Amino acid sequence: MAAFLSGISIVCFAASYAVALACEASRLAFRSGVRGAAMVAFAAAGLFAHTLFLVWRAVDGGAAPLSSPFDWYLLAAWLLAAGYLWLTIANPRTPVGLFLLPIVLGLVGAATLASRVPFLHDSASLFWGRIHGGLLLVCSVSVVLGAIAGLMWLIQAGRLARKEAPVRGFRMPSLERLASITARTPMIAAWAAAAGFASGIVLNAVNRRRGLLETVPWTDPVVLRMAVVVVWLVIAARIAAAARRRPDGGRTTAQLALVSLVVLVASIAWGVLGETQHGRPATLQAAAGESP
Repeated sequence: MAAFLSGISIVCFAASYAVALACEASRLAFRSGVRGAAMVAFAAAGLFAHTLFLVWRAVDGGAAPLSSPFDWYLLAAWLLAAGYLWLTIANPRTPVGLFLLPIVLGLVGAATLASRVPFLHDSASLFWGRIHGGLLLVCSVSVVLGAIAGLMWLIQAGRLARKEAPVRGFRMPSLERLASITARTPMIAAWAAAAGFASGIVLNAVNRRRGLLETVPWTDPVVLRMAVVVVWLVIAARIAAAARRRPDGGRTTAQLALVSLVVLVASIAWGVLGETQHGRPATLQAAAGESP
């Protein structure tokens, strides 16, 4: 069993998700009686391998969820993949995979570029670090779900405005349901982002006091990108709340949700590709400072 678990790689579940996405895309080309079963089978296989991969990292290497940037991205991808599987089984005619699976694969790709160096294991740092990482996880998932619902709303509204007949076997949720999701997720994302940013400040203070981590400067890419995300999400939540009272509120909240996703993706790219002192032990930071 140990040899089997250790042999599971990111390629295993990423490939399964990619095949499920290809099956979803084939809805646009032809009808098939076995496609639904194939989508569920590949998604379930990918999620199973994904789960075993995370469990093996926790058992063999002590890499518990949220213990490193690498694990954070994989856990976010796991949550969205699990949501996709549940939604596909509950609503087999809704093409949620066309919108959700590319993001899942994008997070898996981000994980391959992210650091696998674990965060500090001091008890206080671990406590605040998990709160910080968990809140940012809630924020990111909320933004993704809101953006998917917003994109579906725009597609559905455009189709109804043009009086187009629905594609056979390709059914969208109602505008009311989609509008409800896009109206609620901005507030959840804004609160989670603000609380996550605040807990990050506390975490930084705790680490500095214990001498485990030097102060992360305010000009660090991680701090700057998170500040930008928080400010935007708060603004978006306020605009979305005001827009709900207007006749065109559904379109406004849908567009805001898509912009929020763009901001989040840009933030993740900035964090993955940029140089940062976030999460680096003081000894490593000192060595980096001494290098020519």
